[in-house]
Amino acid sequence: MIGRLALRNVFRNRRRTAFSLTVVLIGTALFLFVLGFIGEALRTTRLSLACETGAVQIADPRLFENTADGYDYLIGPDVRDRAVALVADTPGVLGVAWQLSFAGLVGDESGSRLIVARGVTPCNCVQDFACLVTTGSDLSLNADREVILGGALATALGVSIGDRINIATGTAAGDFNAATVEVVGLLRYSIESVEEQLGLFPVAFAQRLLKTDGVERILIGLEDLDQAAQRADEWQAAFVAAGIPLETRTWQELNTSYASLQSFYSAFNGLAGVAVFVLVFFSVIEVLTISFLERTREIGTLRSFGTTRGRVFVTFLFEGGILGLMGASAGVAFGVGVALLFNVVGVAWTPPGAAVPQTIRLHLTASTIVIPFAGSLLATLASAIIPSWRNARTRIVDALRSH
Repeated sequence: MIGRLALRNVFRNRRRTAFSLTVVLIGTALFLFVLGFIGEALRTTRLSLACETGAVQIADPRLFENTADGYDYLIGPDVRDRAVALVADTPGVLGVAWQLSFAGLVGDESGSRLIVARGVTPCNCVQDFACLVTTGSDLSLNADREVILGGALATALGVSIGDRINIATGTAAGDFNAATVEVVGLLRYSIESVEEQLGLFPVAFAQRLLKTDGVERILIGLEDLDQAAQRADEWQAAFVAAGIPLETRTWQELNTSYASLQSFYSAFNGLAGVAVFVLVFFSVIEVLTISFLERTREIGTLRSFGTTRGRVFVTFLFEGGILGLMGASAGVAFGVGVALLFNVVGVAWTPPGAAVPQTIRLHLTASTIVIPFAGSLLATLASAIIPSWRNARTRIVDALRSH
């Protein structure tokens, strides 16, 4: 009975109701858009960082602590194979790769430039650089004297696909070594300053160039990044038990800036939620106050027939709840529809300092939908409490005298 009466009263003044519903709809949709944008930003950042470093890295502790002298942090083949054997069969592991980085000079007789080189495992599922290659091809499975250069570095050197260039660096023993490689691909990197110096080589070639059979670090890919900390602890315990002198680090430990980014976005989410709550609360409370005051004589009549103050309060509160439920539902439906359309159309932009345009998307999850819905509904209910309480507390005689 209360619900039917409240529903009827909501639509007494359709213009006023339409205004309230519009405010709740817009507030809900805006909050959903903010959560969707931030959720997608964090998701893509997580995936990008994990692609760079692996979900978990295994290396000599001196490498992680930056206390190594020369190349004494390199992992020998026996230790590497023992470590890989312990982790490779763990459920949820996507793959294992290793890396050997070095710095050197790259160029030909016309000039040379500094290169920050990475010796990577070709065709692995832990680090997928194929999606960054814009011209040419990825390193082949049995790649030898091949290199993928950053597009900006290739432009500076004046080389293209099929050209041969020289690479020179110091060996693990401190000697000098050089070799000639063929450019098989050019890549675009998210940070232009990195692209100006980046080169990807097969790890076997990097080992020959540095005259070592060791690797710098082992990278582990996981199906679920949230399991990285648990797996890292398990593997660390296994290494200690097996006498393997290596340590583990998760992608979050290797990318400490992510925690700051996550905190910033969380604070932004909170501010957006407060802004929407305030918008809905003050907009709806004004409308409900006017609506309830116009029915003061009606309240007096109901009270004179024995209706209790509690029943009057609940009836008015129901009106606010119905208004919030309808507005929040419409806002979620509208927001989800626009978000899906936005994702289909795709809008790209290039962030400052980046070289690769990024597509802006809205990440839709259960929390992205439930939080704006609950926030708008709560704001509407809160806005109905004060006018409902005032009207319920009005004396019968004063209510009947009102015009």
